[in-house]
Amino acid sequence: MTLAHYADGVLPAFPSPPHWRTAAVWVARLRLALPARSRACPACLRESGGRWLLRWRLVWSFACARHRVYLLGACRGCGNALHRLGPGPADAVVCGQYERSNPGRVCLRAISRMRPPRLSDPHLLQCQRRLDHLVDHPHGDGGRDILQSLHVALEDIRIGYDDAPPLPDTDAVLHRRWHGHGGALWYQNDPLLTAALIKIATAGGLAASQDTRTQADTASWSADGLRSPCTSAPPANRFGGTCRAIACAAWVPPGQGHVVKTQILCPAHADHVIAPAAADLIPRRFT
Repeated sequence: MTLAHYADGVLPAFPSPPHWRTAAVWVARLRLALPARSRACPACLRESGGRWLLRWRLVWSFACARHRVYLLGACRGCGNALHRLGPGPADAVVCGQYERSNPGRVCLRAISRMRPPRLSDPHLLQCQRRLDHLVDHPHGDGGRDILQSLHVALEDIRIGYDDAPPLPDTDAVLHRRWHGHGGALWYQNDPLLTAALIKIATAGGLAASQDTRTQADTASWSADGLRSPCTSAPPANRFGGTCRAIACAAWVPPGQGHVVKTQILCPAHADHVIAPAAADLIPRRFT
């Protein structure tokens, strides 16, 4: 009834036959959406009378482009994740969850009255607008490939953040969150960490041009970033990532390096290929 709306669009096809148990497994395996929670824009909830957007549950949503604020991922009162599903005193705009610091007490803070951090970074604002458009029009030119490529890049940074480029200049609230994550980059329910990762993926390490937004447009958002198999041109490295060659952790910025079967290689390992039926990369053998 909810995330199935995006099935065979920005999310993979829904399992068959449809059943609530298969749906639960489907959502859990995706890692592209929050299965039982949601992010939220308090201003949107006030204006709509408590209508939660499905888009807020997707991993690509970190801000409200309309109100220019970062989404909230947790209650400002009790600290619990938002949009609890189940019986209880909560309604569309009230948290209604048990407080961690005071067992037995229910948090009755209104989510619609909470103050989210302001979004002042024009690059991230443009990124969220484009992501919203791709989510709302999943069958557009290259939309699914762009979203999937971005998710792979976010996971790459999460796993190897020590080797990823530093967070570029952006809003102070993102720098505080990025430097205070303590090595646990569980960004699925943290809009600020998601925004920081997207900033790195779309603008981090772009040194070839002074205009990082123009460079990111070319490398990241072009519909032909992943070319069809019938063409001889290699696919593009849209959002950057860690080199997949064995014993190499070099970060390959967006638009640079080489891509072999969706695996990113740095220039030093451009002559590597993926072994058939194996995930490891081996040197290419010339005969």
